[in-house]
Amino acid sequence: MAATTCGRARGVTLLELLVVLMILSIILTAAVKTWDVTLERGRAQTTASKLSQLVYVIVGDPDYIVAGQRADFGFVGDEGRLPNSLRELMIRPTLSDSVWRGPYLRSTFNQSADGYRIDGWGDTIIYGRERYASNDSLFVRSLGGRGYADRARWQTLNFQYTYDDLVNNTVEGRMVDVRGDPAPAGRPEIINGLLVKLYKPDDGKLVPRDQAGTKAANFQFHGIPQGTHRLEAMYINLAIPPETVMTTQDVPVYPGIGALHITMRLPADWDDLP
Repeated sequence: MAATTCGRARGVTLLELLVVLMILSIILTAAVKTWDVTLERGRAQTTASKLSQLVYVIVGDPDYIVAGQRADFGFVGDEGRLPNSLRELMIRPTLSDSVWRGPYLRSTFNQSADGYRIDGWGDTIIYGRERYASNDSLFVRSLGGRGYADRARWQTLNFQYTYDDLVNNTVEGRMVDVRGDPAPAGRPEIINGLLVKLYKPDDGKLVPRDQAGTKAANFQFHGIPQGTHRLEAMYINLAIPPETVMTTQDVPVYPGIGALHITMRLPADWDDLP
């Protein structure tokens, strides 16, 4: 009778089990670290996008050109000032008139009403101005989820322009007749009838700035915010019957540059004016 042998099932030793657990632990730790890095990168990218969008809607998009001229000057171009808080980008300021064109940002379907000013870590984005002897910068900032203690985590986006660049510009030019001749300095009866008006937003209301007489012939306005503003040039004859000759022009005022060498051409000949 032939003898038969039965194989016995081999169990897992404690050492093998420990090796497997160690390998799984290493894989899990690497996966968690990778996930954390991916999550942090996503938060940082979301925050960077929001910071950039906030700056664009405040100062406008310089690359938005219509008919060869910049057409988007953002909140500053509409209101004539910087927002006092980011909420003014979404809610009409109390004193603002029809020049406010908000809301300047749109909430996505999965975003709260205040989501436009919340960073990727759920904290409020900071908007402010830093003034030093040699620096006057505007900025929006995320604290990177660690608060004020860890400055290395901050994400800060500085505006391209300073405060003065945005709200203190010069608009200058001269008044000419239909032939392109400047206002005749030797005819006070004409000079005294000249008037130039510049309509600019002032805290949300359109306010005219006037220059008359000699100043109107070669006009110069200071403290003008960026934006597209209406200029009116006119000659007013107060004789009977009164006569007014007028021309208008929408002038883009660029930050830090202003609007220079503007020619306001009246549809009349100086020699034909009384």
